[in-house]
Formats: sequence, structure tokens, C-alpha cells
Amino acid sequence: MSLHQDRDERDVAAPIVSVSLGLSAVFLFGGLTKADKVHRVRLYHGDVVVFGGPSRLRFHGILPLTLRDENGHSLTGPYRINLTFRTAR
Repeated sequence: MSLHQDRDERDVAAPIVSVSLGLSAVFLFGGLTKADKVHRVRLYHGDVVVFGGPSRLRFHGILPLTLRDENGHSLTGPYRINLTFRTAR
């Protein structure tokens, strides 16, 4: 998923919580504009990312997946599952 902001919620005061399962991936965490420097963070099975407060509207995304070995992850095979939690009203 390319760099984007999650601005569609009515209330952006609550944080976003993202849980990664399965294949590892590279999370992109940028600034408040697309031109800002982007940091790359490898996410592994079971990692949780929480961003809120001043960081809540930072641009973020995920690089396309690459299968590192022919069997994939022991629990999910060649897949990555992302669970994203946010406040909805």
C-alpha cells in the first residue's frame, strides 16, 4: 500500500493500532507531507505498531511483499495478514 494518511475518520484523536501476522513486511513511516523523509521498519509476525497524537496524521504505507523462502510463514504460508484498529462511530 503506497504512502497515505488516514484522515477519513471524524475523530483523529484516537491512535491507530496495526497488528502484523504471517510474512514479514517493510512498514514506511513518513512525515506530515509526502516530501518528508520516510523511515523503513521491518515488521515480523506478531509485531504491533501504534501511532497517535502528533504522529497520527503522518504518511505511512507498506512495501510490496517478497516471499523470502519457498514455504512462506509457518502459520500463514505465503500470506501476510494485517489487522488495523481505529475508533469508528
